[in-house]
Amino acid sequence: MNGPEKKLINRGNFLRLCTRAAFFLAGGLGLAGLVRYFSHSPGTGKQTHFDLGPEDAFPECGKLLRLDIPAVILRTPSGYRAYSLICTHLGCMVEESEGGYSCPCHGSRFAEDGRVLQGPAVDKLTELELSLSPEGNLLLDTAGGKA
Repeated sequence: MNGPEKKLINRGNFLRLCTRAAFFLAGGLGLAGLVRYFSHSPGTGKQTHFDLGPEDAFPECGKLLRLDIPAVILRTPSGYRAYSLICTHLGCMVEESEGGYSCPCHGSRFAEDGRVLQGPAVDKLTELELSLSPEGNLLLDTAGGKA
C-alpha cells in the first residue's frame, strides 16, 4: 500500500447527513426559543405613578396634555378627571382634534370626556386614577384605569 486509504462518502449519504444536520440545527434553535419564551420574566415595566405638580397650578376649567404619559388631565368645576390617550381599538396614541381626540391609525373619534363618537373603537378612553398628595400635588396612576 502506498498510503492511508481515503474513504469517500457517496452522494446519498452526504445528502442524508446534511438533512439530519439541518433538522438538528432547526430543532435546537426552536428549543432555545421555547426555553427563552417560557423563562421570560417581565421587568419592572414603565412608570405608572406621576406627580403632576401643585394642584393650584392647574387653570380653572383647563386641560393638560401629557404626551409622555400619554394622558390628558381635565379640570372641571366638579373636579379633576384624567383619560389615557391610548385608543381602545388597537392601542394607537390618539391626537387632539376639534371637540376631542382622533385616532390616526383607524379613524376612531372620542369626545373630550372619552366617549366614543365614531368607531371602529367601541370602548371609551380609559379613565385614569387621580389623587392628591399630602403636600397638595396632583398624582396620576396609569395602572389603575377604569374602562
